[in-house]
Amino acid sequence: MRTNQVNNIAGALTAAKLFGYQPSVQLPEPETNSKEQSNVLTAVYPAIAGEAFARTMDNYRIYAAQYNFRTKAENELIDKHNAGVQIYKENNQLAEYEKQIIANFRKRFAHLSTRDYNAEVDKAGETFSRLLDKKRIQTLKYGTEMHFANWLHLYDAQLRRRNNEYRNLKVRTATPVQPLVTNSFHITNLKRNGELSIDVCTKTVRNHRYRLEEAGVFLDSTFIGRFLGVKVEINPDILVILDLATNKVASAENQPLNPDREKKLPKHYEATGTFSEDYKKKEVAAQTSVDKVSPSSTSFEISRSILAGTPRSKQTPDSPGGAAAKKDEKFEETLSHKLRALIIHPQQLALELAAGLHDSYQPIDVRLLYKEAMGGYLTRAEFRELVIQDFFKNAAKLYRGQTVYAGAWKKAINYWMEHKFITFNGYHFQKANIIDDVSQLRWRLEHARKWFVRTGISTLYPSNYFDFTRKAAKEIGFEYTEKAWKRHVKYQEEKPEAKRRLEKNAKLRLETIDYSKKFDAAVRRFLTNKITVNQLLDYVENNLPTQFKNKLATTIEKMITETKF
Repeated sequence: MRTNQVNNIAGALTAAKLFGYQPSVQLPEPETNSKEQSNVLTAVYPAIAGEAFARTMDNYRIYAAQYNFRTKAENELIDKHNAGVQIYKENNQLAEYEKQIIANFRKRFAHLSTRDYNAEVDKAGETFSRLLDKKRIQTLKYGTEMHFANWLHLYDAQLRRRNNEYRNLKVRTATPVQPLVTNSFHITNLKRNGELSIDVCTKTVRNHRYRLEEAGVFLDSTFIGRFLGVKVEINPDILVILDLATNKVASAENQPLNPDREKKLPKHYEATGTFSEDYKKKEVAAQTSVDKVSPSSTSFEISRSILAGTPRSKQTPDSPGGAAAKKDEKFEETLSHKLRALIIHPQQLALELAAGLHDSYQPIDVRLLYKEAMGGYLTRAEFRELVIQDFFKNAAKLYRGQTVYAGAWKKAINYWMEHKFITFNGYHFQKANIIDDVSQLRWRLEHARKWFVRTGISTLYPSNYFDFTRKAAKEIGFEYTEKAWKRHVKYQEEKPEAKRRLEKNAKLRLETIDYSKKFDAAVRRFLTNKITVNQLLDYVENNLPTQFKNKLATTIEKMITETKF
C-alpha cells in the first residue's frame, strides 16, 4: 500500500486549498522525503483508457514473461531438492518422530504462500530440510491475463467515480492514485455488450487474484469487508495512468514501493451490544364461561339468569368431554329458549321505548348472538326479529330526554321489519349473515349519538330518521352513517400500515441525526489533517447514505469559510 505520509501530505494540501482558501495558520504537515514521494503514481483525474490501458497490458505481458522465466528456474531447484528428499526417504526408514515433524511442519505453515513455505523449509536446517518437500511455484497462465484486463476495466470505473467526487470538491492538485478494490462477485457479473465478459465462478476469480499476488502484480492486499472485497495496489512497474486533467501519461520506471501502514476507517457497522430477546409468556386461556361474557344490563336480566342457572360441566377421566358435550347441548337449548323469551310484541316494544324504559339499555353480548347464529335453535325469522328489537332498544339513547310518541316508534319498527334483512324475493337472511351486520349497526348508532351531542341538532322522529331513503347528508337520516362506517373500516385497514410508516419515519429520523453527527465529525477530521481526502470519500461512500455524498462538497466549503485554521 502506498505510504501514509504521502497520502497525508496530499490530504492536508487539499483540505487547506480545496476551494481556493488559504489557512491563516499553517497546519503541521508530516515529514517525508522525495524518495518516498517518487514511489507513488500521482494524478489529478486518473484513468486507465486508450494508450494507458494498452501500455499497462504490454507491461504486464513483459512482466509475466520474465516472471515465468524466473519461476521455471526456481522450479528446477525445487525439483532437485524434492528428488533428494525422495532418495533419502527411500534409503532410510523414517522414525516415528520424523514423521511427526513432517506432519506438524505442514500443518503449522499451511497458511503461507508457496514461496514463504519454501523459505521456511530452508530455515529448518539441513537436518530437517532433507525430510521436507518444497512446493512448486505456479506460473502465470493465459487465463490470468484475461482476468487482469477485466480488473483494469473495473479499476478504471472506480477511478472515474472518484474523479467525479474530486470535480465536485474542485480538486486541482495531483494526489496519489487510489488502490484497486476488487471483489470476485463484481468480476463474474461484469458485462460488455449485454454479455458476461468471462463466464467463471467466484472461486476461479479468487484463484487468479492469489496468483497475481504471488507474482507481485498485486501488492499489499488488505481485506476491507465481505461486501467490498480486497484492496490491492497494482505494481507501479506495470501500471500506466492517464491524467485527464493534463492528458498526459504517468508511470513509474522500475521504482520499488515502500509500503507503510495506513490508518483504516471502518467499512461497516459492527454490533457491539448484546443481542437480547424478549420472551413473552403465553398464558393458556381457560374455557370461556358464559358468565364472563354476559352483559350487565337491567334490560337483559334474563341472560344473566341463564348463566347463573347453568352449572359448570364436570369431566371425568373415564369420559373426557362427554359430560361437557351434554352440558353444552343443554346450554344451547337453554340459551335459545331464553333469547326467544326476549322477543316481545312490536306494540309493547313501542310503548316501552316511548316510556323511556330502554334509555340506558345495554345490548346483548354479540358473542351470545354469534353462538346462537352458529348453532342455536331460533329460526331465521325469530333471530331477525330479536336483532331488530335489540337495535331499537339500543337506539333509544338517541332520544334520551326527548318526548317521542309510541306511534313514531311503531312506524319505524314496522318499516324495518318489512325491509331489513329481507331478500328481493321475500326470504329472510341467514342468521350468519345477520350477525355480520350487528357490529356495524351498533357502531353507526354510537357514531350518530356522538354527532348529535357534538352538533346540538335534534334527532328526527324514529319514523323519519330510520327511513332507508334518507341517504343524503342534509336529510339527517341513519342511512348516511354508512359512509362514516366505510371510512372507519378503511382507517382500520390502513392503521397497521400507518403505524409501520410512522415507526419507519422515526427510525430514519434518528438514523439521519446519527449520520449527520458522523458526517460532520469526518469532515472536521479531514479539515484538521487527521484523515486524507481519499479516506474521507471512502468513509462517506461506504458508511453513510447517498445524500451525504452529494452534499460533501458544499459542506466542506461551508466549514472552510466558517473555520479559522
